[in-house]
Amino acid sequence: METTRDTGWNRVALGAGYAAAGWAVAFALVHVYWLADGRLGLPDGRSVWSSTPLLVIDVIAIPLCALAAAVALAPLRRWGARVPTRLLGFALWGTTALLVLHAAPSVPDWIALAAGSRSAAELDAMARFAVFGYEPFFLAGGLLFAVTSLGRRGLGRSVAR
Repeated sequence: METTRDTGWNRVALGAGYAAAGWAVAFALVHVYWLADGRLGLPDGRSVWSSTPLLVIDVIAIPLCALAAAVALAPLRRWGARVPTRLLGFALWGTTALLVLHAAPSVPDWIALAAGSRSAAELDAMARFAVFGYEPFFLAGGLLFAVTSLGRRGLGRSVAR
């Protein structure tokens, strides 16, 4: 069995991979909660069952989140060696891009808030929900997948247990 050199970067990438998988599982569980008619975290106490678009998004998001968890774990686990390297790279970077691009529309608001040129009170309820609620969650997931993507070659498939 080939071994990889243990570096601080390897530990960071390993931690990011597990955190990215945890992020995906947490996100899947949020969607399962909403599918079970939970309303916490939805705008205006809405239910996914009262909105066909939200229901469709929810039903699609659950298996995608499960797949994202598997993608995050693939470079870390022995079974991931069976995934073609290019396919795994595409899946990791694709997930990274999707999550970061999802959060991108909130960046101008974050910059304005950080610079003090705008206050949270000036944002409408949906913008506050996006800026302080779900968009930071998407960005955090994107950053975790990015670190996992960057570190996957250094980790090698041999760190899998």
